[in-house]
Formats: sequence, structure tokens, C-alpha cells
Amino acid sequence: MSRALSPEEILQEIRANNTSGAAQLAQRGVELLLNALKQGNADEVIALGKALIDAQPAMAPLVNLVNYLFHAIDALRDPDTIREKGTAALKGFLANLLTSPEKIRGHAFLLLKGKKVVMTLSYSSTVLQVLSYAQGIEVICPEGRPLLEGLRTARELGAKGIRVRLVVDFAALALVGECDLVMVGADAITPEGVVNKIGTYGLAVAARDKGVPFYVLASTEKFLPLPFSHALRIEKRDPKEITEETIPHGVVENFYFDSTPLDLITGVVTQEGMISEKEVRQRLEGIRISEGLKEL
Repeated sequence: MSRALSPEEILQEIRANNTSGAAQLAQRGVELLLNALKQGNADEVIALGKALIDAQPAMAPLVNLVNYLFHAIDALRDPDTIREKGTAALKGFLANLLTSPEKIRGHAFLLLKGKKVVMTLSYSSTVLQVLSYAQGIEVICPEGRPLLEGLRTARELGAKGIRVRLVVDFAALALVGECDLVMVGADAITPEGVVNKIGTYGLAVAARDKGVPFYVLASTEKFLPLPFSHALRIEKRDPKEITEETIPHGVVENFYFDSTPLDLITGVVTQEGMISEKEVRQRLEGIRISEGLKEL
């Protein structure tokens, strides 16, 4: 029988994970925090929650998960009450996160009516669900270096009978004018913009210049208000994913994400429907920050 991992080992596993989506990471985070709640010690739960945020600082659902939990246990001291209220909060948040993609799909699918060519970027399970049911369209997939998430998207769509074109990343800028719309996912939505796969910003600029609608599919669990968005970091990753070669008098920088200004976005499709840039900002302003995270 294999031994149970320690909290630090689970945090390290989450920190090193560069392939799972936000929902999968949130599930792992819930497991970690549920185990911590069994002790009923609020201080330990709060410390672990902050460490979880630090493990994946570009993943908004982890921040919101911890915020939701802290709201439930703020000012509580009785271990049994902390355990009861905290467990209910974690399970409720995760249930909403897991059911959101199906609701988003229903709203986003309407955008594809009458469309012939769609472009996406990277790999989003929510976007994939929408495009997988859109028979009769062609999907252009930039490869998504360095981890080639676009190749994964193209492979899975092709297996479902969807016609795809896999292209190198920079070809997307030239081909976006052939598209009826662009549809991407997001790791976070902040007052500064949409955090998503590197290249999203450039693609959004190209889409605007060509008059092509640019939609983001994201549940409200990915909305990050101030000051949470200031804690979000777009980190450099292993340069060997780009090349093993040493560059004389130079460095190899590997960023997975960039931030696309909200004014480049046609609309954000959430589980509640399509919302505009103005409505996104209003939603962000309305999110309450728990006492345990106000100094984040």
C-alpha cells in the first residue's frame, strides 16, 4: 500500500503540474483543504490555502476557491463548526465549477450558428465541448508552443469528425481574417485583462483589425478582482521546453500565459450567459474579499 502524500508533497505536485486545467487543479486543491479541515484548526487551513494560491498563481479558480472557503470560516473558532462550514463551502464551490462547462456550452453553441470557420488557441475543455458538437465547421488550431496544446485540440476534434487545420502559431495572425469568429478559454479574468495561453493577446489584436469577433469562454469562478489580480503572476517556465541549446550572450524565456485587455474582447460567455466588457468589470468590482486574504 502506498503512503499518503503530505500536504507539502501535494502542493509540490500542484506547483509542478503544467498540463491540467483549472477544474482538475481545483479538485486537487479541494482534496488538500478537506484533509486540513479534519483538524478543525483555522490557522492551519488559512496557511495552507495561501500556499495553494502561491503554488499556481495564474489559476483564478484556486484563488476563488480559497476565498470562498475563508468567507465560510472567517471569525470561527470552534473546530466542529470550522469543519462543517468549511467542508460545505469547498464542496459547493467545486460542484459549481464542475457544472459550469455544460451551461457555458449551451450559451456558446448559439454563437456558431451559420458559421463556417472558427479559430481557437491552446486547449480548453470548455471550448472543446462546444466545437465538438458543431458539425459542418472547420476549426483552425495554432500549434501552441512550447507544449503543443493546439495539437492536442486538433487531434481530439479530428477524432470527433470535426474538420481541422493545424498551423504554426504565427500563421494564426495571417489566417484570422478567414474566420467567422475566434473562441478561446481563460485561466483568469482580471480588471487588466484575460489571462490565457501566450499568443492570445496578439490574436485578439489581429481579430480586431480584421473585424472578427473574439469570444472568451470562462465561468465566473475565473473572475479575479483587485487586489487578487495583483497577486497573480505570469511566471517563466523551464527554458528547456523551448530548446536545450545555450544561446551565446542570451537567455531563453518561456512564458505560458499573457494578458489580453478586456476592450479587445467581444464578450465573455459564462454559465449565466454572455456578458460585455462593462458587465465583466461590474462583476469584478462586486466580488467580496475574505478577511484572510485581504493582505494578499
